[in-house]
Amino acid sequence: MRILIVTSRFPYPSWRGNQVRTAEWLAALEDHQRVVVCPKPDVVNGARRLRDEGVDATVYAGGRAARVAGVIGACTGGIPLQEGLYATRAARRAVAGAVSDAPPDVAVVQMVRCGWAVDVIREIAGPVPMVFDAIDAMGLHFDRAASFVTPAARVFYRLEAARCRRREMALARMATITTAVSGRDLDALQPTNGRVVPVAGREVATGIVDRGAPTVLLSGNLGYRPTVQGALWFAREVWPALQARVPGVRWILAGARPAAAVRRLDRLQGVELHADVPDLAAYLGRATVSIAPMKEGSGVPMKVLEAWAAGVPVVGHPWAADGLEEGAREAMVIAEEAGEWQNALTMLLNDPVAARSQAERGRSSWRDWYHPHRVTRLVREVVDQAAGCDR
Repeated sequence: MRILIVTSRFPYPSWRGNQVRTAEWLAALEDHQRVVVCPKPDVVNGARRLRDEGVDATVYAGGRAARVAGVIGACTGGIPLQEGLYATRAARRAVAGAVSDAPPDVAVVQMVRCGWAVDVIREIAGPVPMVFDAIDAMGLHFDRAASFVTPAARVFYRLEAARCRRREMALARMATITTAVSGRDLDALQPTNGRVVPVAGREVATGIVDRGAPTVLLSGNLGYRPTVQGALWFAREVWPALQARVPGVRWILAGARPAAAVRRLDRLQGVELHADVPDLAAYLGRATVSIAPMKEGSGVPMKVLEAWAAGVPVVGHPWAADGLEEGAREAMVIAEEAGEWQNALTMLLNDPVAARSQAERGRSSWRDWYHPHRVTRLVREVVDQAAGCDR
């Protein structure tokens, strides 16, 4: 089959969740003709990897002026600003060109950001079987975030939440099949035909494990607002007490694009910051426990899945746990208030037997729910089902 995937970011390097998602779907569909339409890569010769993998890529330049025009169009047209940012003329031309070359057997449109592509595809190719891979429910994302911003910003967040919710639900009704990474996100979309297809946890080969000093790890996209806010809360409410309880404890922050506020945490006693690391293996190898202190956001925290895959126990906020498959939630130690976090981390950092037992539960949940083999099977089932539907 010829499968078209329209996404809002170039898939490599896969630092963000939607980039990981695109890379996983491309790998799962490797025996099909894959066509990707996305913005140009940030790195020189970045498109070479797609060509080496046999993927036909149509990339286009973004440009600040085009994005400003898109945002203005979104404001006047009532669509989400998230969609307006990517609904540029260059993007529309790229999708139109890819569809005109040969109509796809199945089109995969990722996130509400690319909702504009549905109209372009159908205008040229007619009722092509469509998978709306929402990944995360952006309406849910902004609605939750509105509770944690200033009153002035809250108005904007709630307006964007409402626009995203309306648009996502409309796309879910139009699509042959709608997919999301968690049941919580899928429920928010209210699809006509929906399936949960989780993101796979990447198995990281940690090599020689060095867990001499008790070490807490926060990994992932350190510029992502929920992670930033979670890190700052942890530094303020948990870290000082934890240092008093566990002598010599270390806190490592390792990941991509750390925000300025996260970079400043490096000044705290016992804290290390490692920015834009190409491989988390060394840091997972040092970690006694990984944390997911996010009180907002949507989807499934990749930091949780990667820690479980590497055999590291996880303490997380209830909101982060709610994004997991129901059968996997018990593998996370859930803590909400600062005192609960201090108690949970003190126990895991001081008791190797308890930490090992919790890590084994996490590893088992990863194998059962998030292993790449399972995700590959689900992706292929969705595409085959979409292709077989008479729309």
